[in-house]
Amino acid sequence: MINKGCGNLSNHRLGLIFVFLVPTVLFFIFCLPSDVKELMVLRSDSLSVLSLFSCHFTHENFANHLLPNIFAYFVAVLPLYWLLFALNEKRLFYKLFAFNCLAMPFILSLIWIAVCKLWSWNTRSLGFSGIASAFLGALVFAYTLFLNKTLKVDTFYAYMSSILLPPIMLALTYFIYFAPATIIAITIPLLAAFIPLAYKTIKSTDPQTKNKLKEKIKNPNATIIVNLLPYFLYLIIIGVSLILFPTQIVQGNTIVNILIHYAGFILGIGTAQLMHKQ
Repeated sequence: MINKGCGNLSNHRLGLIFVFLVPTVLFFIFCLPSDVKELMVLRSDSLSVLSLFSCHFTHENFANHLLPNIFAYFVAVLPLYWLLFALNEKRLFYKLFAFNCLAMPFILSLIWIAVCKLWSWNTRSLGFSGIASAFLGALVFAYTLFLNKTLKVDTFYAYMSSILLPPIMLALTYFIYFAPATIIAITIPLLAAFIPLAYKTIKSTDPQTKNKLKEKIKNPNATIIVNLLPYFLYLIIIGVSLILFPTQIVQGNTIVNILIHYAGFILGIGTAQLMHKQ
């Protein structure tokens, strides 16, 4: 028993080392000379393999760029770490961590370059927000996995409804920039798909498993807590959407890359789903 406890403690320490390594690297890169950091920025008209990766770890401003990205990262990765370790899915955590930090930068950069070529944009891109968004997406899937393990919620319905809710929130956030007819054309089909899937997610809860969990909690408010757990999935996504889709697109000298936020979030959910099936 002592050896097992030491092993678990060692695993937790290793996980936390990886968790805190990222902000350490981000801060180190931020402190580099400006001319060095400029070489790490992604430019749509001048590509390099280095910049496809390094731009996601490069920041120009501390208070308005680096600090919010580190905050969003911790909001995502600490609950993700706790949930997956509690569910005995620590291998999935390490796989997601490695993929999001090492492969996701290239994927998001290539998506952004393709969009820039399509619209003939000449831009420069930098910042960790796309990777932080991917961790937020992974957190949504981890919570879905938690609901499946604790309440037998159907993961397919939860997974699909989780993907449909962010574009609804995106449309509602930026409706002032579009004609009402455009918003209606976007939101009605999404709502028509989201509502039945969310309903099926809630109804897929197993009553016996729910009652066992209520007894296990041994709290007078257990009934309320357990009943609200599936709904909390959508509250998480709405909260994440408020972080990913700020109403102020232009912040100082920086234009918030909403597309990369959204792409990272959706890819984060999808990547977690695929890796969990392996």
